[in-house]
Amino acid sequence: MNNIIFEKYHGIGNDFIIIDSRKNNIFKEYQSKKNIDIKKLCHRKFGIGGDGVIFILEPDGNNFAKMIIYNSDGSEAQMCGNGIRCLVQYLHNSNQETNDISEYRIETKAGLKIAQYHNGEITVEMGKPILETKFIPTTIDTKTNLIPSYLFKESNFEQQGYAVGIGNPHLIFFLEDITQISLSSLGPIFENHKLFPEKTNVHFSQIINRDNINVLVWERGAGATLACGTGACAVHVAAYKLGLCNSKTRINLPGGYLMINWSKSEEEILMTGNAKKIFAGTYIL
Repeated sequence: MNNIIFEKYHGIGNDFIIIDSRKNNIFKEYQSKKNIDIKKLCHRKFGIGGDGVIFILEPDGNNFAKMIIYNSDGSEAQMCGNGIRCLVQYLHNSNQETNDISEYRIETKAGLKIAQYHNGEITVEMGKPILETKFIPTTIDTKTNLIPSYLFKESNFEQQGYAVGIGNPHLIFFLEDITQISLSSLGPIFENHKLFPEKTNVHFSQIINRDNINVLVWERGAGATLACGTGACAVHVAAYKLGLCNSKTRINLPGGYLMINWSKSEEEILMTGNAKKIFAGTYIL
């Protein structure tokens, strides 16, 4: 295999290289030979450029497809909210003869995710939030309103932080003004904080009103990104449990916004947004 065919999509600015490996051996060869350099593929000057790479595989069960996703640093992620919307939009675009399909069942490392497609809007059932520390995972041992919480004091920054799992770990801060912080300085500190044994995504959030929250994102394994779908869900869960927002919020991110709907612990979080194809091409290995 000397080259690979890919398509590139973005979900409110969070961009992914999609490689369809359902009818070829691309992913199997990657696993056995490591013939694809994920970091180089995602490099914005020496490669295609992207926040991550998504491989589409045949499902293990009676579902539509299986998603394997890697961060831009080459590490594997369990799930990605913007990534799965990009995947669903790709599947919708690729199945023109059956584009009346409205439900897509996608297998991920974080479990089965069900997405509804309607007029370009994609609503994904993101699962129930994880608040038990060992499953987030975090070693934080104190809680506020059932959310693991800890007073962080790092580099002249002192704020209460909240940990929420959405198939991957998230650390959320609520600030008066997120424009006053240095994301590039604080992001790496908290991503690699000792309280998160598998590292964590970091979100600096500002409550605008009970229906709107502004968020800056530092993603584990990718750095500063324009959006994070699982992070938007985690921010909403933390804000709702702390009594800061209503059951449905608009999470405003640098690349756009997502609508998040959740209020009951026994129910799954609903994330709604769109995804767009940017371009397609062939990458020479």
